[in-house]
Amino acid sequence: MISEKEAYKRLISRTLEENWKSFTILFELKHYGNCISLLCQELDQVIRILYLSKGRMHEKDELISQAINSQKWFLLGADRKKIYITEETISEFATSLEGWEKAIYEFGLAFKSLSSNYNYILKDPVKGLKDGERQKIHAYIVEYHNPDFPADFALANLIPEIKSIFERISENLRLDMEEL
Repeated sequence: MISEKEAYKRLISRTLEENWKSFTILFELKHYGNCISLLCQELDQVIRILYLSKGRMHEKDELISQAINSQKWFLLGADRKKIYITEETISEFATSLEGWEKAIYEFGLAFKSLSSNYNYILKDPVKGLKDGERQKIHAYIVEYHNPDFPADFALANLIPEIKSIFERISENLRLDMEEL
């Protein structure tokens, strides 16, 4: 019998594989909005894995157990009441990250603004981003993927980059899982 930690790693690995296959097919079909949505899922997964890997061992084991049993994440407070781990909890944690981890979190926040705009065929959603969001996307891509990425980028500039971004995030997720 495998451990819960190993079961969790397998679950995440299968999800990564499934998302990569879906991403590849959708990218070939030029369904870029769906590709962006899948990328956002991967970015969210990175932050959840970081939350686990940086947590206390007994909490990490408890959260992993809950995940593989399809339960919402929670911890017991001093009063033995459940304290649910929410998106807000994860976001608060993520603001304390540094280096690549902070960059990927900020990139993910900015990138989600693109995924919420499904009218990308008629209107470039990059043009609707706030300046700070554009700057975070640009800084991340220049630092970790393409140093020649233009500062005044449009969706047409971004599309060729999303495949390599997806690949690198997936690779980093696999590495981060080893730290669990």
